[in-house]
Amino acid sequence: MTLSPSWVELVGRNAAAEAISVSGLMRMAGKAGGQAAEGDFGFWHGSGGLWRIERGGEVVYISRADGETFVRIDNEMQRHRGSFGVVHLGCAFSPLDLLGPDSVLRRMSVKIDVSDPILGVVGGRAVWSAAVTQSSGVAFDLSFDTRTGVLVRMAGPKDSGGFEVVHLTEHGQLGAELFRWDGPAVDAPMSARRRPSEDPGQRGEVRTEELTALVAALDRSQEVLAVIVAAEGGRAARAAIVDLLGVSAVGAEAVASMALMGFRSDMARRVRAELATLRSRSADERA
Repeated sequence: MTLSPSWVELVGRNAAAEAISVSGLMRMAGKAGGQAAEGDFGFWHGSGGLWRIERGGEVVYISRADGETFVRIDNEMQRHRGSFGVVHLGCAFSPLDLLGPDSVLRRMSVKIDVSDPILGVVGGRAVWSAAVTQSSGVAFDLSFDTRTGVLVRMAGPKDSGGFEVVHLTEHGQLGAELFRWDGPAVDAPMSARRRPSEDPGQRGEVRTEELTALVAALDRSQEVLAVIVAAEGGRAARAAIVDLLGVSAVGAEAVASMALMGFRSDMARRVRAELATLRSRSADERA
């Protein structure tokens, strides 16, 4: 008789998957935020957080060992150095949700109810599946590949969208050329950069701008989602956010990059608390 792993073991396997090399095809399903979650992503993941992601045969994301990241934004590859927040690749979900520091699991509420995992099959591979209900009451069905720990299926309530991974393949090692971008690229605008070498005070000011915009977006969530859905491209979406909320370009970038889960009530509380802390610290420093 095969014993089901605990939720902690499933999460542990998913975390350990950061150290493996895999490839596969991620298929979207349903809708998210009232918008069709269409589009398939081909992906390759190497040990140490290396990624290559393609959509429609076009490279949309590359994360390299030297810390440089290339992201296709407004039909051009932008070069980023250092961390710059959650990456949005034009769909409600992307392969970055499957494992790693920006994965679905890392962004979930800590207070959740989980059913006992059961054995099943997704994409021709054995998986452990469990029903997960967050503190907000939103429920999802999650499936983890038993060999790798990769999240290979997510199905939520109606209109929440989901995904499934097929052709998941393990590799002993993936060639370095997969994670190299030799095509044209432009440096990301200063508003999107998060360099570790920035002055701490400047980082605090930037973060305050971001959090102020996020709070404004949370207060008008339906309007924000509406203008993003109606926008023709990322640049238009950011401009619409600036016009709607009266925030800076830095703030608009933060709002446009926020995942749908960022609109949850528990996430909203964290954003407001962090903003209050930063403002209090800034006031103490001026006193």
